[in-house]
Amino acid sequence: CERFAAACHELGVQTIRGAEFDCRWQEYHLHILGYGFTPTPELATLAHRSRELLLQMSVDLIEKMAPEYPQLDPAEYRDYRYDALQGGWAGLHYLREKGVTQSLSDGMPLYARYGLDYTAYPFPRAEEIIAAIRRAEGVPVLAHPHNYFGKLELAALFGIYNELCAAGLGGIETYYPTHSKTFAAQTALFCEKKGLLITSGSDDHGQFAHTGGWEQYRTGCLMMEPHRLRLGSLLPQELL
Repeated sequence: CERFAAACHELGVQTIRGAEFDCRWQEYHLHILGYGFTPTPELATLAHRSRELLLQMSVDLIEKMAPEYPQLDPAEYRDYRYDALQGGWAGLHYLREKGVTQSLSDGMPLYARYGLDYTAYPFPRAEEIIAAIRRAEGVPVLAHPHNYFGKLELAALFGIYNELCAAGLGGIETYYPTHSKTFAAQTALFCEKKGLLITSGSDDHGQFAHTGGWEQYRTGCLMMEPHRLRLGSLLPQELL
């Protein structure tokens, strides 16, 4: 964060500190964004805990698949390294390099197929993440809600939003490449009524974004008019 902020300062670009946290809420696996927080040991511990679980998911997957695919070697995988600029994560790259999959995105469904999706691991609860971000003087924002709640009726959707607000949610990523205009408008209306932040994101994942049908995810792909956003104290007043 500090190196990023320093580089942007040299270019005259305003920055907002942010991080994305994996967490559990009811039967869902959510991503909660923390914006404008002060780094704390508590947040660092939560981030490290989630990261370790994410890495372990791939270790477990390779071990489960190895008996069916002789080219996979769990011991080899533990020392495997890949070009992070390619996006994705190590497990996806290893499976592709070994010829098990043809693209990075081909590997994603394998976790659930082998019983190793997010629900099988003890990720932190959403309430825990939200409270930790608040204690760090940041704003917790729900990332890409359509990914989890896109099939719900409006009343059910707003009911879930209200429950998360009761837990301390401070905003919703309203504008996102996969959000329809209707879904975005409904979410923006909810945020306006509740006084929540309205944010936007492209969810870019490096070169991973340009393979396997994920072309809608690319850097800066969502050029959002500033008047549609509601960023509160995250930016200086003169930039709002």
